[in-house]
Amino acid sequence: MKRACWLLGLLVALGISAWGDTGVLIPLDQQSPDPSVLSLTEMDVDIRIDNGDADVWMRQIFANHTGDPQEGTYEFALPTGSQVSDFAVWDGPVRIPAVVLERKKASALYEALKSQAIDPGLLQQGERTEEEARRSSIFSARIVPIPAWGTKRLEIEYHQRVALSNRRAWFVLPLKPSAYGTQHVARLTIHFELDSAAALENFAFQGKTLPFHITSQDAHTVRGEVDASNIDLTEDFAATWGVDEPADAMQVIAYRNPGPLPQPPGIEAPAAQPGSQPIRGYFEAMAQLSAPPAAPAASPGGRTVVILMDTSLSMQWDKLERSYAAAAKLLQTLRPADRFNLLLFNDSVSSFRPAAVAADTTATMAALEWLRGQPLRGGTDLRKALAAGLNQACQPGAALALLTDGGADRGIVQDGRLAAWYSAQWKQIPVNSRPKTDIFAVGDDANIPLLRMLAANDGAMVQVLSSEPVEYKLAEFLNDVGQSPIRDLQLTAPASAATSLVYPLDDAVFPGGQAGWVGQYARPANNVAFRAEGHAGGRTIAASVTTDLPARALEHPELPRLWAGARVQALLDEIERTGETEAAIDEIIRLAKEYKFVTPYTSFLAAPRALLRPRVIQPGDPLLRVHTDPGIVSVIALFPFGLEKPLRYLPQDSDAAHASAPDTHTRLWETRFLAPPELKDGVYTVRLVLRDRNGQVYLESKSFVLDSTPPAVRIHLDRTRYRAGDSVPLRVNASSWTRTLVAEIDGLAPAYLRWNPDAGASTGELQLPPGLPAGDYTLRVTAEDMAHNVGSAEVRIEVVP
Repeated sequence: MKRACWLLGLLVALGISAWGDTGVLIPLDQQSPDPSVLSLTEMDVDIRIDNGDADVWMRQIFANHTGDPQEGTYEFALPTGSQVSDFAVWDGPVRIPAVVLERKKASALYEALKSQAIDPGLLQQGERTEEEARRSSIFSARIVPIPAWGTKRLEIEYHQRVALSNRRAWFVLPLKPSAYGTQHVARLTIHFELDSAAALENFAFQGKTLPFHITSQDAHTVRGEVDASNIDLTEDFAATWGVDEPADAMQVIAYRNPGPLPQPPGIEAPAAQPGSQPIRGYFEAMAQLSAPPAAPAASPGGRTVVILMDTSLSMQWDKLERSYAAAAKLLQTLRPADRFNLLLFNDSVSSFRPAAVAADTTATMAALEWLRGQPLRGGTDLRKALAAGLNQACQPGAALALLTDGGADRGIVQDGRLAAWYSAQWKQIPVNSRPKTDIFAVGDDANIPLLRMLAANDGAMVQVLSSEPVEYKLAEFLNDVGQSPIRDLQLTAPASAATSLVYPLDDAVFPGGQAGWVGQYARPANNVAFRAEGHAGGRTIAASVTTDLPARALEHPELPRLWAGARVQALLDEIERTGETEAAIDEIIRLAKEYKFVTPYTSFLAAPRALLRPRVIQPGDPLLRVHTDPGIVSVIALFPFGLEKPLRYLPQDSDAAHASAPDTHTRLWETRFLAPPELKDGVYTVRLVLRDRNGQVYLESKSFVLDSTPPAVRIHLDRTRYRAGDSVPLRVNASSWTRTLVAEIDGLAPAYLRWNPDAGASTGELQLPPGLPAGDYTLRVTAEDMAHNVGSAEVRIEVVP
């Protein structure tokens, strides 16, 4: 007999809001926060909203109230498309910034470091696999150790897209934990800054208990702050505002750093030498697109709305409450002339009525009463539910409103296959009878990649997290139901502008809303004509502007990361549709490392840099560099071969500091030294004596690996005889410190080999040209290690006619 729980016992009144988790620290051996073990003592937040990008920096200090060291899990959820762009933990007065590493490598290093009583922190998306992370809005940070009777300081920075709907925007910083009751904080400070290229109007702070006051305000900016002590976090920090711009207005902002100024905070400088590659500029285009003329009066029959609500067991608690709220509110918006039906699904589908009925008060109240009496049980056959919904909604002007977390575990369960099947079924319906596919995605674990693909069928998707007030998202969803988004929406610019890799920032834009794109430009240009154009209501709607793409523009440093995030999202979408490829994963990891943010394939690991990346040098290598907390005023290095040298501070605008891409919260020091030629190869430790401005002295260590031995290379071939045009599969083993492996035959294009864990070697293919003359050839594989030692091996191959 299947387990079942009844909706009547789980539903809450519609007037009750569901609030979210700003981040709670849960002791490792418990399921929920315990203030008697770990409590929040201080919280400091900086919020800077630059047009559509909200940059949120948060520092929290937690206290351990026990006599034992603690390990904790810090959990929080972020809206769709958000990026965690920085993470740090503190070891006493020393800030330990995180670095972006491949997910599996970061997890392995974290386990190794914590076993050595070192203070690491690991932040990742999702909890287990990359596939789970692609479908999760949950981020978790594992923190160890939190000292007995001591404190642990965490820093997290994230970027969130703030979209306009009906010329209004809203921003929420979740403060009140929904799942764990009230959280108390001894000191709370929030600094808020809003900047907009479009004129602002009707800015309003939505809170009732937080002491927010505006410090300055004009047509394009708002500044404000909260400063409170001993406060219970009983509400979120929320603000709304509108834009006062002419219809079809358009703005373009840009960022381009030709040097020698540092890159935006946290973004690595290019690895290549200056001048070896073009300097990229970044731009964001924003268009306020007007609504088309009013449509003719609705036909006497009104519209048809088919509500498809998920009642599987995965929808328990918060997700069920929000789905019920959406269904009830949607029914309340219907007019008596409209028609509706309510379908509930799990591993089967049940229907309120055999077909759509008139939406009078009697019918809508009966539907809600019927809903309250239905069981919550079973798995989720989403394909079966969508087929039933399409069967009832295929008529002119109809909308299919899907309320679900998208967790299919029956029928077709692979995202790409299910989305392709639905799109094919939808397109078989005559054009004028295809329903809008509008989706209310509920829960931090909602399968957003699948639901976004389903909503691409003339609809829109709105996600609501446990970390968000439901009212705003519900209003957005109800406004979208039944409306068609702008079709064929695109941004164009003349070829002379040399723009490239342009990505939309919104899945769907409705008439009267704002469309956004982000892209690159290869060189500065004046008087560039941008045009945004689409179709709605049977006519073309457009916005345009002529502006410059400047040679230097530093006012919007968030644009490079915004672009990289859009590029990564496009790659993740392709993975969901067609599956993982090595090229896509490699590019996601490269972009995440270069622009510094978390993805399903990368994580943040906070640990002393010397332990993460011990330097590999040859005898005589002269340079040592160290990053420190800003409060450090001197650093002395004690080398294991008897040398003692002070390090020199490098100002952040120096070329060396720029090349090292320092974190804005650290200082960079360096000194030159000589490793004696007689020193044997091995791992050596440099002791560092650090003194802060208060005279306090701290001891740290930095390790390096002395390596004077060229890497050994072994080549494995399945055969040695090939024909012109063949690919030569290569499997090569090399020393563990090897950095690059290149296979080549003189006169032919080289092949770069990559590590293949399944093969236990580096693998690749060398392509033989079709016209290569027959004969004997030398195939050489060259390896360079991290100390720049070079080794090679050769084999002979024969090319036959």
